[in-house]
Amino acid sequence: MCSKFKILMVGPRPPQIGGIEFVVGDLLQSKLVEWCDVYHLDISKPKSRSAHQFKSVAGYARSFSRPLRMSFYSFGYSVIHFFRLVYRLATGGDQVVNLHSSAYLSYWEKCLYADMAKLFGKKVVVHIHGSAFDSFVEQSGCLARRLLLWHLRRFDRVIVLSAYWLEFFQRYLPAERIGLVENGIRTADYSNRVSENTTFPSIVFVGEVCRRKGIYDLLPALAELVKTIPDIRLSVVGPGEIDEAAGLAQRLGIGEQVEFVGPQYGLDKLRYLQQAWCFCLPSYAEVFPVVILEAMASGLPVVSTFTGGVPDAVQNGHNGLLVPAGDQRALAAALSRVLLDRSLRQSMGEANRQRALEQYDVTITAAKLYRIYEQVCSSASAQ
Repeated sequence: MCSKFKILMVGPRPPQIGGIEFVVGDLLQSKLVEWCDVYHLDISKPKSRSAHQFKSVAGYARSFSRPLRMSFYSFGYSVIHFFRLVYRLATGGDQVVNLHSSAYLSYWEKCLYADMAKLFGKKVVVHIHGSAFDSFVEQSGCLARRLLLWHLRRFDRVIVLSAYWLEFFQRYLPAERIGLVENGIRTADYSNRVSENTTFPSIVFVGEVCRRKGIYDLLPALAELVKTIPDIRLSVVGPGEIDEAAGLAQRLGIGEQVEFVGPQYGLDKLRYLQQAWCFCLPSYAEVFPVVILEAMASGLPVVSTFTGGVPDAVQNGHNGLLVPAGDQRALAAALSRVLLDRSLRQSMGEANRQRALEQYDVTITAAKLYRIYEQVCSSASAQ
């Protein structure tokens, strides 16, 4: 890796809340910045770090439901970021523009960025993170769909995060235009637990508190588990619909068993992962969730669903248990199986820690990304 490619990486970074932010943040602290000359254009927008306000102000998916003042505020930041991008394209001398995108408005914004990058003669690589990107493509109107796919085919490389999404994008793009680069984390930050840090059965959920992440299935499953495991506890880490979820917990009679702690970062989040007996994320839609990698690196067994890229990381019965999304009875049974079998928890946790080290360290991700930069730059030289 002797060539120092000049890369413009466009995406948000922590402390904003979300998977893309943490992926970008870890890449900017990885070997990638030694192998390449990376300039980061931070396109973070103001998001409330209050757990109770998050659902109304954060994220493109909520653009039409959040207060009008916040929508204009966000639009103003979009304009500022656009002109910062144009200035960098004109003066930076970057060879590759790496855009991090989700679906819907985020994608259309990145299409505008890509169009500008092409005007300046740059190669464009887009990282697709949106868990609803399949619905976005398939449910768009005729004209929007044609425009969406036209832009998709203009990118020099489309990066997907799992085999599920590789298969999806191969419907629209030739295989050589798609790169599979799984998310990675700094595994050294997650110490392997030598023992469980609580004497009572404990589950940790980390993610946005909303229907898509399955919190309204997890709470009824917990209510069922309390009948046979009365001392069970659940820690819910993340922003979102906390009042609604807490209200449901009270109605189910499990208010004392559930702790809503809001968003946590760094060592604070790690503490919740390390003290739990198992990790649960019963999502309805995912790309390749970073938080599952964090749980794996922490040596936790994982209970999740057959959705998106989750089965690529979690092999059902080996390093975790997977159930159909929305199946509360199956979810309760899977959690019961893990919580009541110490040897199973230990074997799954050890398998997860090893798998995280071997496959999902950010250095591995950075190396794959570097090879894609190398490919698109060499194709530019050959033209």
